[in-house]
Amino acid sequence: MLLERLTAYAREHSEGVPGFHRERECRWKLDVRTGRDGVFTAALIPTPDPDRPKRGIVHLVPSSTRTVGVSPNLGADDIQYVLGWPDEDSNPARVAQCHVAFVGLIEQWAATVSVEVDRMPHVLMQVYRSGVLGSLVRPDGVRAKDGVVIAVDGRYVHESPSVAQFWCEQVGQRKGSGRVGLCMICGQESALANTIPAKVPGSLVPGASNDAALVSVNERVFGYDLSEQLTHIPVCLGCADDLMAGLTSILSSRHSVTFPGQNTRLAWWVSGTDELDHLDLVLDPNPDEVEQLFAAVHRGQPAQRLQGRFCWLAVGGNVARIMVREFIDIALATREGDEVSHDSNVLAWFADHKNTPRHDAPYSLANGIEIPAGRWIHGVPGLAAALGRWDSKANGYRPFGAKNADRPDDVVHQLLQVAVLARPVPMSLRAHLIHRVRNDGRIDDRRAALARLALIRHSYPDKEIRIPMSLDETCTEPAYVAGRLFAALEATQRAAHRPTPKSSVPQEATLADSDVRREVNSTFGDRFLRRAIDTPRPVLVQGRKQATAWITKLRRRSSGAGYAHIQQLTALYELLDHHGGAPVRNTLRQQEQFILGYHHQLAHQIAAARANGTARGSDEQK
Repeated sequence: MLLERLTAYAREHSEGVPGFHRERECRWKLDVRTGRDGVFTAALIPTPDPDRPKRGIVHLVPSSTRTVGVSPNLGADDIQYVLGWPDEDSNPARVAQCHVAFVGLIEQWAATVSVEVDRMPHVLMQVYRSGVLGSLVRPDGVRAKDGVVIAVDGRYVHESPSVAQFWCEQVGQRKGSGRVGLCMICGQESALANTIPAKVPGSLVPGASNDAALVSVNERVFGYDLSEQLTHIPVCLGCADDLMAGLTSILSSRHSVTFPGQNTRLAWWVSGTDELDHLDLVLDPNPDEVEQLFAAVHRGQPAQRLQGRFCWLAVGGNVARIMVREFIDIALATREGDEVSHDSNVLAWFADHKNTPRHDAPYSLANGIEIPAGRWIHGVPGLAAALGRWDSKANGYRPFGAKNADRPDDVVHQLLQVAVLARPVPMSLRAHLIHRVRNDGRIDDRRAALARLALIRHSYPDKEIRIPMSLDETCTEPAYVAGRLFAALEATQRAAHRPTPKSSVPQEATLADSDVRREVNSTFGDRFLRRAIDTPRPVLVQGRKQATAWITKLRRRSSGAGYAHIQQLTALYELLDHHGGAPVRNTLRQQEQFILGYHHQLAHQIAAARANGTARGSDEQK
């Protein structure tokens, strides 16, 4: 199915492209001119890309895969083939063989085409026989494997009218098996390929150190019945070319993504319709567009969209081979709500991780930095970033690919599986989330959203468990209540250690942690959050003892403030006691519930303080 989808994509998106042609970067142009007296002149001209001066211009030229053998291409190739120039890293004897083979290919071309049909190969043979290329001055910086395209009298050789047919015949001789059979892709009787005639650029395949092939059986041990090449993989030459053209086009399209330090490149496309997928929303969600998507699905899907298929491909590399990590082919949309489809999965992604932000309005830090309002929904890259190390100095997560980021190599791939395929959050990512929260001492919007997503996707099927997206005071799950209680204890300490107000305006829950640290060496959260996530009961017992001193200090300033905090703490402790008390040791699921309860309680406190006109953007350290 994958091979069929790739060839279909190539035929749909590569109309008009000659067979066995690929884009190649050429840093040089061999410009040949014919004088009035028949004397040739030649010059090697640099051709930098205007947008990328250090790179060459890309041309669509005849191209065929070569590994260790000498195998020239037509009209454009390496400097070592076209001019026979070696460098300090190349073998001069082999370079001489490459040049002879290149000239020999032109001779074969000229022998198959008359001057009346196409004069280009004949003129090119005269150029090589004239010796004019031997007098070329070699520019500085030329490398043996630099790409060079040939032009004669202002016309590129590879655009000559007889090139396409001659090149197809050449590739058939090189890559064909000599057998005629039923192609497993197109189902037609045709000449079968012996090897795949093209490769994907290594830059498109994470982990590949060279240009990579999708199908390669170059040793007997790799093949069925100890057979080499494509003996038991009947693919015709045309489909073999389209297969790699489609794969290259997909992996280089804007509908593909990879991140530094990640071992997978992901690509997606839609077949059977001109409708679009919604994966761009998953990567960079816009709240208004997400709401429009929900509304559109509830109104019903257009008939055209029901016919489309959503295809998903994840690949990695190993030297010169492509590893297909995953291929998915599902309906774009269905009429049945319980059937798997791309649209329903994307909607479930947003619904399952949607969570109240810490701050529902923008605010300013003490140093004047403006912080925007938090987000209810998040993109996969943002949540993947939150599974890395928090850098307090840079006030952000360590970037992808950075040293000591402590982020799984395939985290983007795994989270995209969760988003697009409606899978549960992998156990390894759930454990890693807790690991990073405990090590960083930080719980923010994205990590809380991940905790909620993990809880919803792992709900017990035999009993109904509500996973709230904002503070739920009726939720009696002990771990959730324990997280709420820990946040309430932090708020009590902040209120007790706030600076003396200059006016009589109440200032509960307005103290920034920098203010708390002026009076205490470390806050309650600094000392106990990491332990509380794992073993909440002893921490909350300690918190009850310390809260007595905080309340006493509060009462000296304001009896009303002290009473409010006593009332809140008492209610939460009683709620815990009534339902068995805080867990002695949290399971992984209970650790996620603790994080969610802590985040919801803190967001509620900040919103309440803002409603009273007293919020100052506190609690950003968590």
